[in-house]
Amino acid sequence: MPESQHDAGQREELRHLQLLLDGSREKNHALAQALTRAGHELGKAKAQLMQQTQPPMTFAVFLSVDGTHRDEHGVEHANAEVLSGNRRMIVPVSSTLNADHLRRGQTVLLNESLVLVRSREMPATGSVRTVERLLDDGRLIVSDSSGNSTVVLCAQDLDGASLKAADRVIVDDSGRVAVMPLPAQDDTDLVLEEAPDVTFADIGGLDEQIGRIRDAVQLPFQHRALFERYSLRPPKGILLYGPPGNGKTMIAKAVANSLAEGSSLGSGVFLSVKGPELLNKFVGESERLIRGIFKRARERASTGVPVIVFIDEMDSLLRTRGSGVSSDVETTIVPQFLAELDGVESLDNVMVIGASNRVDMIDPAVLRPGRLDVKIRVDRPNARQAAGILRHYLTDDLPLGEMERADTLVEGLVRNIYGRGEDRRVCDVCDDQGIWTTIFFGDLLSGAMLKNIVDRAKTKAVKASIVHGADIALDAALFRQAVEDEFLESSDSVCDADPSQWARITGLGEGRVVRIVPAGSHASPMNGVSAEGRGDSSVAGASS
Repeated sequence: MPESQHDAGQREELRHLQLLLDGSREKNHALAQALTRAGHELGKAKAQLMQQTQPPMTFAVFLSVDGTHRDEHGVEHANAEVLSGNRRMIVPVSSTLNADHLRRGQTVLLNESLVLVRSREMPATGSVRTVERLLDDGRLIVSDSSGNSTVVLCAQDLDGASLKAADRVIVDDSGRVAVMPLPAQDDTDLVLEEAPDVTFADIGGLDEQIGRIRDAVQLPFQHRALFERYSLRPPKGILLYGPPGNGKTMIAKAVANSLAEGSSLGSGVFLSVKGPELLNKFVGESERLIRGIFKRARERASTGVPVIVFIDEMDSLLRTRGSGVSSDVETTIVPQFLAELDGVESLDNVMVIGASNRVDMIDPAVLRPGRLDVKIRVDRPNARQAAGILRHYLTDDLPLGEMERADTLVEGLVRNIYGRGEDRRVCDVCDDQGIWTTIFFGDLLSGAMLKNIVDRAKTKAVKASIVHGADIALDAALFRQAVEDEFLESSDSVCDADPSQWARITGLGEGRVVRIVPAGSHASPMNGVSAEGRGDSSVAGASS
């Protein structure tokens, strides 16, 4: 009995020891895992510390191998000539690199000891320079946007490139190596190249101007043999001038369209130059763009295809030299244009058409005979011409009233617009001689305004049709309201205008207007208030 108790106690103690051993084993396992994690964290911290304490590397541009030699152990050593910023250095090449594989202009890395240890690709960024000349030894003379010239080396990848003058290249940050060619600058955003679908039939009220421009443009292209027989050269250019909104741009488009239809050699080309976008703050850039436009015109015309170079708002580009307010850019742009127009390179099959409502601002050298030979004034329409324009937009197929005809509506519109009554008086103007003149609505009318009047009436009919759920006919009442709206809008714009500038743009008063008094104003001479220097002649008589 006592022995059994002793055995039981030993077994109990053994179980207790086993539990302690299992607990110690678990603690040892957890401790081992913790030590492993700590080792990993310590390794990461060490790696981060090594990364943070790693010395920086320096970027440089490889120029050439300066020399190679072998030591007594047969190991080859090489030196390289590099550019690091503005420093030109000879540095050793690491034995892990093959110096023969390095290319001139290539980006390389130097370690803290200025040893070339790594190579990169050719630099893709840098300053843009324009090639002026290629030297016999492979170097280039390039210029920046200010016109300053420098001599640079060609990268090895450029040795086989067919560079020529006026090409653009990327120069590295040191400014000494041309590393990459750039594609030719795209000037397509400066011109609209198309054969327009506008015909002379789309233009109303300008029969005389259309006849003159047909003689100047179509005859030389369509009857070349006769021109050669009479030793007659076609005009180089045409100027369309006059108040804005009277069809100058439409005439130019119709010319291009008629040439395209009448040419047996193919479609004509219409290059519409965006004049103000040619103006550039960098010296020489505007002149380069002008050269590019005429170069394109010559290329397109070399096959015999007629080409029209249309310059709208010509006064913004070819302003009189010496008239600039802040910078006389026209002193170089005008000569460049003239050199292209009548220089040594011929402009066969190319016609320049300019349009402007401020012909007084265009340089006289541009307007002389032999350059813009033909000058056609596109003036404001008279009553007969206005009827032709309105009839073009007011056709019989429109929803008209039962008792209305298009011709009847047009006649009523013309009478309303060109009325000389008080309800159509816009303002009174005084010139520098003190003579007052009454300006009526018809004196300010343009083809664009006539179209706008018809569009106003059509818009009112559309809105009314939406409300009523059925087509509303175009009748005299709608057109009377449209004329009244256009009259009020025109009157408001005149009242805020500068007198002299307004007179030059509109072509009224020859730029001599010094004062504008709105109709109905208490200061108007028509209201019985005397004006200093007013002439004795009647206002109505002066306006006529």
